[in-house]
Amino acid sequence: MRCLLVACRYLTLLPLPSSAEPGDLGRAAGWFPVVGLVLGGLLAAAGVAGSVAPPPLAAVAVVAAWAVLTGGLHLDGLADAADGLGGGWSREESLTIMRDARIGAYGVTAIVLVLGAKTAALAGLPADLGWRGLVAAPVLGRLAPLLLARLCPPARGEGAGHAFALSVGAGALALGGLLAAAVTLGLLGPWGALPVAAVVVASAGFAWYLRRRLGGLTGDCLGALVEVSEALVLSAVAVLAHGGRV
Repeated sequence: MRCLLVACRYLTLLPLPSSAEPGDLGRAAGWFPVVGLVLGGLLAAAGVAGSVAPPPLAAVAVVAAWAVLTGGLHLDGLADAADGLGGGWSREESLTIMRDARIGAYGVTAIVLVLGAKTAALAGLPADLGWRGLVAAPVLGRLAPLLLARLCPPARGEGAGHAFALSVGAGALALGGLLAAAVTLGLLGPWGALPVAAVVVASAGFAWYLRRRLGGLTGDCLGALVEVSEALVLSAVAVLAHGGRV
């Protein structure tokens, strides 16, 4: 139960008691998709409530609520990772830029593109698919960092990324993976395998890139992957809907 509370406290702004101990974040990793499911349920409810408004406006409101519920944590990581990977010429320079609290052009562009992709995909989905996409995206988005942590070592010898990468076990990945796959397939049917595969491929590709570019992952990279994965899932659902697959 403590690990579930740790996962909720780390991934959302829900007012829960805090009693974390060293290593709890990694041990709580298996609960990440569960937290994503709770978050997805809240977003789906917001989406249904907002269906009285025009789809583009409702989509903007839901994506805004999405950012508020997570405290902008992953968006901050996305911006820092984009600035570091885009603006640094060397490993050391990239890691230094990621520690800088200021946001640069790469970071702003990354945030705009990801939020734009989420909004556009959600606005184009019919109501019966919109709520399902809103549940699946946070679940799969919180499976992605588990995959990355198992595929990529930490780039630094300290920090949140280091602690997380070293403490995520195979059991946590298996638990999170089974839950995420079951939820997505249950919501979208057999074609739900497409967004699942997209997140797995994106995570593996990002791990390969980070190994070559930085020698490993950082906490910012974990947050960036969450945001990109969520946008990827909503985009995949939109593509499936456009093709009449779901």
